[in-house]
Amino acid sequence: MSGEDFLSNPKSGAIKIIHEPSAAEPFVVLEKAPGLPSAPLVPGDESALTECGRLFPKVLSVRGKKSVEGGLVHRIDTGTSGLLLIAQSQEFYEHILAAQTKGLFIKGYRAESDIDQKNAEKLGGFPKSAFTFPLPQKLSALRGLSLESCFRPFGKGKKEVRPVLQSSNAAALKKMSGDKVYSTKIVAAKQSGGGALLECKITQGYRHQVRAHLAWLGLPVKGDALYNADFRLARERGAAEMEMSFKAVSLEFPDCFSDKVFRFSLD
Repeated sequence: MSGEDFLSNPKSGAIKIIHEPSAAEPFVVLEKAPGLPSAPLVPGDESALTECGRLFPKVLSVRGKKSVEGGLVHRIDTGTSGLLLIAQSQEFYEHILAAQTKGLFIKGYRAESDIDQKNAEKLGGFPKSAFTFPLPQKLSALRGLSLESCFRPFGKGKKEVRPVLQSSNAAALKKMSGDKVYSTKIVAAKQSGGGALLECKITQGYRHQVRAHLAWLGLPVKGDALYNADFRLARERGAAEMEMSFKAVSLEFPDCFSDKVFRFSLD
């Protein structure tokens, strides 16, 4: 099977195989479509992992974080398209988790964002922003900026998250999910029409991390019904749904058997 082959299903969306596993490289890299979950809730549910397992059954035999997740190394949100890494051997799975703790598993994202410095205030629950410079005049100044915070679940059904800082109020500190700090580094930022085009990288990931950090900065992702305040309001008033302009575009991680570093990217 070539990297150009697409597997599609009316229920699940699609996956494209970018890298097939081998004895020397026991992992799969695939591109998933938006609307397709990364992992099933129960075995057999439509997901990127399920589709991958039909092609490469060994990925389902890996003992992952949950039994149903097999060799899935990380997740991307259902509404997000892009690259996923799935281990086919237990050895590689343990290797990549160890690499992640050392900051050697790097994931890149591309976002088209609106510019709204009152976005976090409109949504509520965010810490006061430390970034007061005017946008979009200083978008170029964002390059190299790292947004850092802990996180807590937020909202009805805890479907959202909010950044938490040491200076946050007692209620937010009490609800945060541990004291681990997550960092989102902006590696490129430029104007695009009336908004911004951003590229970000992370080494550790919390649910919705990049989307929430950009919303906090005042650059919410276009089409994000959770973290883009104006789009969220428009949806509540009956506006048409739109695909979120957010994509997982790169993966970088060390080889299990040599000093080689693998790099995969999408245009």
